[in-house]
Amino acid sequence: MPMENTEKLIATLLSGLKPREKEVLGKRFGLRRKDFRTLAELGAQYGITRERVRQIEATGLAALRDKVRRGAGREFYAYLANHLGNVGGVRRADFFANDLRQALGCNLGEEQLHFLLEAHGALRYHPEDESCFAFWYADPGAWKAAANFIEKFKKYIGNRKEDLLTHKKFDELFAQAIKPHALKDFVGLNYLTVSKQFGTNIYGDFGLTEWPEISPKTMRDRAYLILKKHTKPLHFREIARLINEIRFDHKVAHPSTVHNELIKDGRFVLVGRGIYGLKELGFVPGTAKDVIKRVLKAKGPCSAEDVLSAVLKERFFKPNTVLLNLQNKKIFGRTPDGGYVIREA
Repeated sequence: MPMENTEKLIATLLSGLKPREKEVLGKRFGLRRKDFRTLAELGAQYGITRERVRQIEATGLAALRDKVRRGAGREFYAYLANHLGNVGGVRRADFFANDLRQALGCNLGEEQLHFLLEAHGALRYHPEDESCFAFWYADPGAWKAAANFIEKFKKYIGNRKEDLLTHKKFDELFAQAIKPHALKDFVGLNYLTVSKQFGTNIYGDFGLTEWPEISPKTMRDRAYLILKKHTKPLHFREIARLINEIRFDHKVAHPSTVHNELIKDGRFVLVGRGIYGLKELGFVPGTAKDVIKRVLKAKGPCSAEDVLSAVLKERFFKPNTVLLNLQNKKIFGRTPDGGYVIREA
């Protein structure tokens, strides 16, 4: 494994360039203190056009590539190409830089890596966009294979949300999804890191970033995630407290705001005074009378104790509220053995 001094290599590549070429390349790649400059900014600084700055940059890079062709950094570049090939020919830029820091024992930043790879010219760079993080790839075929796996995996897990989030079956699903692609597991996982379509939430759950459980952007979605993870109803003030404790971002969750969002969203069910549960977890809206009727319809004749037990599993009513509703003779009747039933209309 090469242990070249990357700072020395950068200095070697820059040596012999004209002062302005050296300065333009240094600022275009942020080699010093991440001091990035755009073509327009450099043009304004030097009093020249953007196109002229681009020409200076291109001339400088051509000189660097000539040095590389003549052997500068040969061992270093061979290691980079080999490492990229081992992970499938594609690597997210920040991860690539971190790989090299660990492997070479150097303080190589993403900016320095970008500069060194541009000087080499053999690997290709894809800047960050809406769907992907910035990444490097060996050739179009490698990126095509990665993009194909990313798209197929997204489709595969798209309708398997509960398997991933509730039943924690990532390993099982991943093993099934990767089979047709003849990829090693670590290569497939590496490909997924390039895409912004996948992510993990604050609980470590993996899934699609379009799912509210993974990327909860609104107060409603954050309340939904809190209730789903707790699997039990919570008071809206407690929900607000937990949102603030987790600190999804800089936004503060005010109890009144959270309460309003819970009221307006059909995913949430009021199960007690200010207490909300998720409809998908079996909580159903309705008064005490409605819940009692639903219990009796499902279970048939029940004792008062059984009705009370079933209702309180679902809703946060006071026991007396349930018992008083059972005394409504217009709605509920009694069997000869004392059980409660719904009175027929």
